[in-house]
Amino acid sequence: MRMPRLLVVLVLFIALAAITNILSTSPPTIDSTALLSLGEKYDVRLIRDEFGVPHIYGESDADTAFGLGYAQAEDDFATLQDVVLATRGKLAAVRGPDAAKTDYLIQLMGVWEAVDEGYQSKLSQNARDIAEAYANGINLYAAQNPDIVEGFVLPFTGKDLIAGFTFKLPLFYGFDQTLSALFDGSDRELALQGDTALTFVEQARAELGSQGVAIAPHKSSDGYTRLLVNSHQPLTGPVAWYEARLHSEEGWDMAGATFPGSPVILHGHNRHLGWSSTVNKPDLVDVYQLTINPENDNEYLLDGKWIELETRTAEILVRVFGPFRWTFKEPVYSSKHGPVLKLDHGTFAIRWSGMGEVGTLDQYLALNKATNMQEFETALAIASQPSINQVYADKEGNIAHYYNAMFPERVEGWDWHKDLPGDRSELIWDGYLPFSAIPATRNPPSGFVFNANNSPYLSSVGAGQPQPSEFSKTMGIETGTTNRALRLKRLLSASEKISREDFYRIKYDVSYDRELPAMLRLREFIAQGKEHLPVELNPAFDLLTEWNRGTQSDNRAAALAVLTMARLIDSRRRTEGVDLAQQLENAESYLRTHFGRIDPEYGEVVRHQRGDKSWPLDGGPDTLRAVYTEEDPVSGQLYNVAGDSYIMFVEWDRDGNVSSRAIHNFGSATLDKSSPHYADQAALFVEHKDKAVRLELEELLPFASRDYRPGVTDESMESE
Repeated sequence: MRMPRLLVVLVLFIALAAITNILSTSPPTIDSTALLSLGEKYDVRLIRDEFGVPHIYGESDADTAFGLGYAQAEDDFATLQDVVLATRGKLAAVRGPDAAKTDYLIQLMGVWEAVDEGYQSKLSQNARDIAEAYANGINLYAAQNPDIVEGFVLPFTGKDLIAGFTFKLPLFYGFDQTLSALFDGSDRELALQGDTALTFVEQARAELGSQGVAIAPHKSSDGYTRLLVNSHQPLTGPVAWYEARLHSEEGWDMAGATFPGSPVILHGHNRHLGWSSTVNKPDLVDVYQLTINPENDNEYLLDGKWIELETRTAEILVRVFGPFRWTFKEPVYSSKHGPVLKLDHGTFAIRWSGMGEVGTLDQYLALNKATNMQEFETALAIASQPSINQVYADKEGNIAHYYNAMFPERVEGWDWHKDLPGDRSELIWDGYLPFSAIPATRNPPSGFVFNANNSPYLSSVGAGQPQPSEFSKTMGIETGTTNRALRLKRLLSASEKISREDFYRIKYDVSYDRELPAMLRLREFIAQGKEHLPVELNPAFDLLTEWNRGTQSDNRAAALAVLTMARLIDSRRRTEGVDLAQQLENAESYLRTHFGRIDPEYGEVVRHQRGDKSWPLDGGPDTLRAVYTEEDPVSGQLYNVAGDSYIMFVEWDRDGNVSSRAIHNFGSATLDKSSPHYADQAALFVEHKDKAVRLELEELLPFASRDYRPGVTDESMESE
């Protein structure tokens, strides 16, 4: 039978529509020929040491940034391009519908409006040069390796990196969680590791934690100044640490770590000073309930007048299947307060610290180049970093803790933790408190400062700490503590002097403090006795009573105890009304099912895994040896996914000479399984060992595995 003419026309129409869709929504074709010559533009020498860590020597700051971009692309290009796709709002065009919320969030936050408006006017020329040079380093690598490049990526630009700061920094104090709770009341957040990275998932990640400790010379047994740089991050993904050593003839001279897409060292040290960054979470997001005109739902009440909402359209390109994509259009509303969400249960406006901020790179560059405490504080006073604590030390023996944040200048007398009325313009803050208003501890008599994601009111012991009465309640300063803070307070106060060996021992402490509320709760549970438990739980109860609150890898009570206490000590699982008897039963059943006994060694259960290698691990949630795990449903083993990652020990001797040692959780080759540096630091990491950070070129060269100029020469000396 002949196909009816109408059906033929219909088939042809569908085929034409499909072809049109593919052609109109496909990524633009990029001629990367020009990118291949970028190496000729920059005067940079990239030397990788025996662990593959890049040491980058540039004539100018921009030359050095180019080398950093190229090195990171060599080691973790996939993450770099995911970060850029996300900050451009193009992640769903590659990943599909699950990423559409992220793309919408970028447009709701007005990231690109802020970047386009402020890139030339609010950033210094040096910052722009560095951003663009770093992007060009990635572009060169991408042009050399076109098969691994996704559509919608090339070319990387300096604006992409600035947009990354504008987008990601508010996530550290929980902006995404506040927004998600507004949408549907559920606990969701932007994933920062694994296959779901940069898409919204059920809340499950470890809190972005960290700790920093600084010891003054008079507290050290040898008169040295010491600094611990110890941020707790996901072990992979867009906020996993990448180690680098940067040097330029223009005065940039840093060693430390950074994130994918960040063209500076985010914490570490130079010759003169160093700092450790830790997450803080003051109240930096405000939600306003808007009163909507019953006769016009695009008008809201402000100071007795109906004001028209500003409206624009968010166009989100989503890959539906295969090469087919569709552009979904969603209205984006804004009021004088900020972006507006029209929801079934009300209309809300949002305002947050760092809203529209594009100057963060200048602040980090100033921190990188600071040479003394005054210059460091001047850099902090730039106030373009929405949050993040800094624990500081320098060669002069100064130490400090800064509870650094962009604190909104709010009207007194209101509870800013709660929703605010949206009809009063005096509640729409426009500026931030000066740097002089932040809580800080400088050179306390105790001789030490620390932060472990706890209140700034506990930053040392004794005199010199900030007091709650000195600060406005509108700042929303945290008042809570953590196990790590309790342990640091106890261990740092235990002796009059602290040696280098003491410093290491304190950092690698694996215990829960006896005054931690969770441990008080455990003592109450044990004091009740086992008479109220099923008789089959008696052995488990007896083992729990023997636990020494430690998580040593050979501890035979720790696995049962940590599983039992997980909902009280693990930030991802914390809930109210925990029934410890039920949790003990669950833990006992889990261990018997997967390990055939209730007392396996802790390191048999908790593992550090990389590729096909696995090591027993000590540490646990909220210990100074921080370990957050995910369960393997088949073996029952708990694999390390977040917590201790990049660790750096820095010290200045009596003459002000600096040296440091560091360790990474895996190695410099973040994603390249074929690289010898994919897991070459993992065994050292597990054993509490580290490696020298070589600051001098002549010290480095005998250990160089590669010495090359990207895109120009590759005098490879790798023999692995």
